[in-house]
Amino acid sequence: MEKSLASQIDEWESLINDLEARRALVLEMGGEQRVLAQHAKGRLTARERFEMLLDTGSFCEIGAFVGSIQRGALPVAPADAFVMGHGTINGRALLVGAEDATVMGGTIGVGTLAKRLRLFDLARRTGLPLVLLLDGAGMRTRHPNDRTLFIPDDLSALAAVKGSSPIIVGVMGTCAGHGALTATFADRLVMVEGAALFGAGPPLVHALTGMDVSAHELGGVHVHSRGALGVEANSSNGAGNSPTMTDEYIGLVDFVASDDEAAIVEIIRCFDSLPSREESNVDSVHRRGHLAPRETPLKRHKRNEADLRAIVPADSATQWNVLSLIEEIADDDTLEVFSNTGSVITARLVFFGRELVVIANQPAFLDGRLESEGAYAAADALAMASATNTAVLLLADSPGLAVGIKAEASGVLSAAQVLLSAQRRFAGSTIHVTLRRSYGDISPLMGLAPFGGQICTLALPGARLGEFPAETASDAVRNSGDSATVLAHTEFGGALDAAEQLLYDTVIEPNELIPALRATLRLL
Repeated sequence: MEKSLASQIDEWESLINDLEARRALVLEMGGEQRVLAQHAKGRLTARERFEMLLDTGSFCEIGAFVGSIQRGALPVAPADAFVMGHGTINGRALLVGAEDATVMGGTIGVGTLAKRLRLFDLARRTGLPLVLLLDGAGMRTRHPNDRTLFIPDDLSALAAVKGSSPIIVGVMGTCAGHGALTATFADRLVMVEGAALFGAGPPLVHALTGMDVSAHELGGVHVHSRGALGVEANSSNGAGNSPTMTDEYIGLVDFVASDDEAAIVEIIRCFDSLPSREESNVDSVHRRGHLAPRETPLKRHKRNEADLRAIVPADSATQWNVLSLIEEIADDDTLEVFSNTGSVITARLVFFGRELVVIANQPAFLDGRLESEGAYAAADALAMASATNTAVLLLADSPGLAVGIKAEASGVLSAAQVLLSAQRRFAGSTIHVTLRRSYGDISPLMGLAPFGGQICTLALPGARLGEFPAETASDAVRNSGDSATVLAHTEFGGALDAAEQLLYDTVIEPNELIPALRATLRLL
């Protein structure tokens, strides 16, 4: 029996309510008492600093759900103590990251390292300016039960940004160890009076040397300011060099600010003085195929905006035609369909004035299972996008590869290899959205690779991931009862669980898809 539109919209309600509740917990940061303690020091929180720094409503957060899920003995750490994303200052795009001192002292865990790596890689790929606000105690002590096979190398990624994208750093509080080393990459460094910057803090210095020293003595503005550069780089109460400074060390700090507000005003001034991305890198203009400044258009040619909850089903079983969603994404009268005969639709469209190539699983055909014809069509679309320097939007909704005698005889595995190879060769910008399902090898086949050069990765709430759908997997291994229920429950939390591990930049509700894609245009 076909569902009514009202019924389909209602099915999204619980998923959206759960998403909003999780977002609210992230926005609480370290909790009311720690926020008050931050204010008592005369300092703003990481999110308040972004409110001052960025144009109103322009901030798009990446990795908000990292650290937000309780895992065994490990405590919850909202945003894993590092708030990051992209936004605009006076209409110009930039990437931003801020240590959150209200969450575990702003310390850096494995999740934080992954977020920093993602942010720095985006800065390198996009050429956008990078602003970092530091206020953390360095690396976090790892829990004995925390077993991580891969430790992200964020500092090497930041070294790759140096010289290719402008880096502006604000030292807003105590900044130690790993975070302090981050500050040394700054092209322009602003430090707040009373802040401190050092490789090892007073407790460690005492333990190793027996010396009792304050944070101010160890790494205050008088230690790091560039005294030779004149009044701008001098502290109001720190004349002269520290006795521990060598003749060769001329300091790191370009500007000493009286408080957070003054520091952010100076950072905005520095940002406004930067040349545009096109002015500073002519090669990128030819590579990206445009000359216009990277300002996101405010309007598009669209007569009517539909409720996407009425187009994309909330449940994973309903078959639907993904072309209806593609038509909503496209500006009016711009959609050109290349292939619409199998499990994949490929097309070209204009979105807010920007041309995109679209590759989408088609749930109306074989329930979206990827067969040979669809894989070859997707590979052809990637080749065309590469030849025309066009960004690619990938919409995933599939339970996996086509199965059975006919599928094997058609060479579905070889076709999948061709598509994977095409994904690997594609050097342009890609945006991935998991609409409902991304099982088995569909994730790599549909370009879900946040650390493989992807500009943006999104998922709708309730999106399901795994090797197989839970029911299929349970039948295959003859699970039943409680074990099958647990498997299904785990699968249902797939999108948020994956976002907690930074497989997705964020999870959005259906009607946030168009605004999220529009904001992503500033990264292209």
